[in-house]
Amino acid sequence: MGIVRTRVSLKGMRGSKDCIALVDTGAAMTVIDRSLAENVGVTYTGRRRSLVSATGHKLEGEVAIVRELVVEDEVLDYEKVMVVELSGDVRKVLREIGVDDSVIIGLTTVELAGLMPDTATGRLKKVETFLF
Repeated sequence: MGIVRTRVSLKGMRGSKDCIALVDTGAAMTVIDRSLAENVGVTYTGRRRSLVSATGHKLEGEVAIVRELVVEDEVLDYEKVMVVELSGDVRKVLREIGVDDSVIIGLTTVELAGLMPDTATGRLKKVETFLF
């Protein structure tokens, strides 16, 4: 399976960050490192959550709201993210594949933006949204 990368902009109460991020097709939620969360200024919800990575590692963090999350020019207002302490090993792997080492975009975020990962091209593509 190919690696999917995307343009992302996070805007919080204190600042913003533009970057190229990894799209993790196995992750439900978008994950950001605590240092980035503090720099942009997220709002914590008081809820904790744990996730298990594809490698079996358990990630524990806090659910927070980022004021605006832009994925490939699609704007998501007040998007939920999980704030965690990404390990040095994870950050190193992210840098080695050419993406920012503090953001991993989850599939729920991608779907909310009306996008779909294309592992053949390594990019996100726009999909039509159907209402039933």
